Amino acid sequence: MSAMRDINEIMPRVPNMRWGALTNYRPTPRRVAEMSNIFPANGKWHTVFDEDDQVIIDGKRVWKKNAEAWT
Repeated sequence: MSAMRDINEIMPRVPNMRWGALTNYRPTPRRVAEMSNIFPANGKWHTVFDEDDQVIIDGKRVWKKNAEAWT
């Protein structure tokens, strides 16, 4: 089994790109604005898989919780 390649080795470079994301659905303008706050303007690609209860960004799981669920 071969090692998984980094997305930045596969995806094309886009001139003047702040960042890019490969997602599992088309993001809304609001979601793009949120991702602009998350990702640095370094021209790199990121993987974002958004599910009902979690978001996986570059292989890191972030659970979605509302403030009432926090302890």
